[in-house]
Amino acid sequence: MLIRKYIGQSSLLFLSCGAAMFAFAWVRVWVVSLLDMGQFQTILEQFRDFEKFAPISFDALFTYVGRVGMTYDEPIVILCTVIWCVARGSDVVSGELGRGTLEMILSQPITRKTLLLSHATVSVVGLALLCLCVWAGIGAGVYATTLEESIEQPSFRIPIINIDVPLTTDSPETQTIRLRDRVEVETYASSTFHLFAFGFFLLGLATLLSSMDRYRWRTVGTVVAIYVAQLVMFGLGKAAPTLEWLLSMSFFSCYKPQKMTSMVVSDGLAAPWSVTSIPPDCALPALFYPMILIGLGLSFYIAATIIFTRRDLPAPL
Repeated sequence: MLIRKYIGQSSLLFLSCGAAMFAFAWVRVWVVSLLDMGQFQTILEQFRDFEKFAPISFDALFTYVGRVGMTYDEPIVILCTVIWCVARGSDVVSGELGRGTLEMILSQPITRKTLLLSHATVSVVGLALLCLCVWAGIGAGVYATTLEESIEQPSFRIPIINIDVPLTTDSPETQTIRLRDRVEVETYASSTFHLFAFGFFLLGLATLLSSMDRYRWRTVGTVVAIYVAQLVMFGLGKAAPTLEWLLSMSFFSCYKPQKMTSMVVSDGLAAPWSVTSIPPDCALPALFYPMILIGLGLSFYIAATIIFTRRDLPAPL
């Protein structure tokens, strides 16, 4: 009964976020096919010092696989995930208290743990489906998109001065190829899992704060403040070597979808799920990072359950 109730309450938000994430992922893949990053390679090489601020390495940016994988770092995808997690997590206790419905629900033969578990079931399943919407949008874009690539013209290199002279004066020819011949959708399975782990952490955090408060607006404000503070710490840690220690205190350091994409390209589909393979520029094996986020999310849920079952609920206003 509770699960049906919460599905009805969250259906509009889920459909809106799911449609936005699916459509954006599809359109973004199509936009990737319109850009020839080879023309910008010389320019980007001049900014190698700023590569550490980019979610993807410049070398990966010159490949279709890398550019498609940037979808998981796009603000719209992150924003929709955050909106779902904060909205659903903050509604568990403080949302019900604010609406004055919590007393009525608990007057039925329903335990507090059952109420929290029902909320968690709808929220976690919805989060998983939203992450799959992103993956499905990428798949639809990959299978529906074609590319126009220039055919390399024959040339002759003059010795000593090493200058390539074209052997024909005709304009370069182009050929039409399918994007799925350059990009495998399975490559992004591990990146999708990272997005889920990122959202699960936020769900647990929002639920924990909701279990301690009675005003939903205050719960939402606290979660957003923590999110912004963690984002600032992550940026400062990237910017200054003396502040690099801040990276270990930010949960954004565990969100590495692009690292997983590069591992798949170099070592195969099993590499991101390994407990021994370490991604480039990382200290821990690949699977540890999403599991840290999931472990913290579970800890938040356990703490929320303990607090909610023991606290005295205020009278409705």
